[in-house]
Amino acid sequence: MTEQVPKQVDLRAYLKAVWRRKWFLIIPVVVAGVVGAVTAQMLPPIYEAKSTVVVRVSDRLSEPLARLVGRSPMEGRLTRLQEKVKSTSFLVELVRTLDIADDDAIQRWARDQNRKDPSVSVEELAESRAVSYLKPRIAVVRTSSTGFQIVARDYEPERATLLAQHITNAFVSASNREQLEEIRSIHDFSVEQLVIYKQKLDDAERQMQRFQENRIASSPVANPVTAQNVNRVDVLMSQAQVEGDDAAEALADRRTTLRSLAPAEYDILAGLTSTTLQSESNQLISLEREVASVLVRSSSDGPEISSLYVSIAENKSQLRSEARELARNSFPGLSMGIVNAYAELKIAEIEGSMISERLSILQRFMWDYTQGRVSAPEEEMELTRLRQEVESNRALYEAFLEQSAAGQITEALEAARAGGRFEVIEPPVRPTSPVAPDRPMIIMLSLFGGLVIGLGIVLATEQSDTSFKDVADIEAVLGLPVMATVPEAEILHSIGSREKQLRRGGTKATSGDSMLLRYMVRETPMSFEFRRLARKLAKKNGGDIPKSILVTSSNRGEGKTTAAACLAITLAKHYGRRVALVDCDLRKPRLHMLMEVAQRPGLTDAMERGNLLGSDMRATALDNLFVVPSGTRQSEPTWLLESLPGSRVMSELLGSFDHVILDTAPNVAVPDALLLSCEVDGVIIVLRAGATPREVVMRGVQLQLEEKENVLGLIVNNLERVLPYYYDYRYYGYGASETELKDESEE
Repeated sequence: MTEQVPKQVDLRAYLKAVWRRKWFLIIPVVVAGVVGAVTAQMLPPIYEAKSTVVVRVSDRLSEPLARLVGRSPMEGRLTRLQEKVKSTSFLVELVRTLDIADDDAIQRWARDQNRKDPSVSVEELAESRAVSYLKPRIAVVRTSSTGFQIVARDYEPERATLLAQHITNAFVSASNREQLEEIRSIHDFSVEQLVIYKQKLDDAERQMQRFQENRIASSPVANPVTAQNVNRVDVLMSQAQVEGDDAAEALADRRTTLRSLAPAEYDILAGLTSTTLQSESNQLISLEREVASVLVRSSSDGPEISSLYVSIAENKSQLRSEARELARNSFPGLSMGIVNAYAELKIAEIEGSMISERLSILQRFMWDYTQGRVSAPEEEMELTRLRQEVESNRALYEAFLEQSAAGQITEALEAARAGGRFEVIEPPVRPTSPVAPDRPMIIMLSLFGGLVIGLGIVLATEQSDTSFKDVADIEAVLGLPVMATVPEAEILHSIGSREKQLRRGGTKATSGDSMLLRYMVRETPMSFEFRRLARKLAKKNGGDIPKSILVTSSNRGEGKTTAAACLAITLAKHYGRRVALVDCDLRKPRLHMLMEVAQRPGLTDAMERGNLLGSDMRATALDNLFVVPSGTRQSEPTWLLESLPGSRVMSELLGSFDHVILDTAPNVAVPDALLLSCEVDGVIIVLRAGATPREVVMRGVQLQLEEKENVLGLIVNNLERVLPYYYDYRYYGYGASETELKDESEE
């Protein structure tokens, strides 16, 4: 069993399809190229001026102050300045400085718009138009970590240079103002924090001193857990554990709320704290320790515990206020909802710590009770907390004090004057040539677009083309064998050109030695193909070529007349048969021009007369080949041809010649071929690959078979080289001699 080879993509077929429909490709490319060239010439030139600016960074702030107040990142500073250049306020100032709104085109537009809407003045419209004009034409482009370029574009080179110069000056001025404002804010912050931390340090030292004095004066406190209240302590511990779980859930909810309100600032807000908040938290934890002791010694509704709860509530309120203030100072732009969410998060955090501290104290009391010891851990922990608070406040105060606030601010101001300054290292110069439009690129893109459109048209046309382009497809659809594929030959184009010349000149060639005959008697690709056709006809007819053969097609221009003439020449030359080539296409006769013989008298004259005379036949350069032209034109050719079968003329033809080849009109348009097919031995249908829609071909074959099933096969005319490459004789190296043979035939 033969293994089936999978069908592969044949690039030659696609290239042939493109070549066949090359004008569908060439025209869009040419049109697109012309449109692109015209457009490129019509676009006004755009000039570009630019200046290069660098930042001389000199950060002379000492490290302690830098850690406390922070440094302004250069990246953020440059980003803010870039945004400022694009801001409407900056552009409005630039428009007013350069009088851009007075441009004639802008003023005309503003007046036109004012007539449509008088509510807006011409000046406002012109200014708005100028701002819109400037915004896409200026840019600040980063070139390095400390350098960038200011770019301005305009239709006029002078104005582009002015734009770049003014933007550069405004840019540098804005940068210096921003740096001075930053230094002043650092100074204000330093002075404020110096006072605050001095007060906090004094308060912490006094608080620790009072605590130590009270501790010396007081005696050790006995463990409050006794045999009478040990059960209540167990209950209090269980309650603390439950409250701790609830506090953990509340803390998670507060974090979720803050993250949803401020996703960008959440990480910073979650870790944001201050010494004041820490102090308030420590006081609340201390109060919670006292609550634990009081709950063990007395009931939960006594005056002492109520007083503690009031103090806790007041401290929580103070903590909430401090947290809000800290959030607003750290992020001035935060909404009140985010500020409140941050404060509630801090409250939830300290509540969890307080409950955890209460549970820890209760557990320690219970442990001491079981071990029989007396302890006062809360005093030790409170003393440790106070010491840590004093040390922390002292360290911060000394850091600010070390900076020597007045001297530090002076130093920072000097740094702002000497360093961190924007410096123009390359001022803008007047551009000498435009940077846009890029005319070659526009033309290239236009050509490419035309190429894409052309290829799309070619592919769409090829897909919508229903003509036959493959022999296997033809045989499968029509159910008839392809007996010959006429190769594309230059001689056929030459013959067509000669016929046009004869028609225009009114001359008549009557020598009988036609270009086609001279071409076919030699060894040419077409000659080989028709000799192959003759052998197939003989094989199909039991060893002998049919005596009478009718050649037709489904549509005009498919090459039936040429095919009939080539078959007649082949039989006469290579088989030595006496052949009559009869032109039965009485409506558009062409055979006499193809074979270069006189048109009259001919077939119509013989039919009118009732017999065939020698004058009705034309001799050719081949002794055994005769042409019976169409003859005098008749008004009713169908009636005349209908009487040809069985007539004396037909009998004389069949009796005088070995083979009679009839060239008839297309069988779909007129019934001539159908009327004559009953008299002949076989019919050959010619179709042109890639030209006639398959529906028309199928209809022609159907009509012919309905009349009489004597269709021998098909001749496929490959004039446009539509069939696959292996049907082209040039593929096998016969193209070179083709031109030589044509030249010889024209001699």
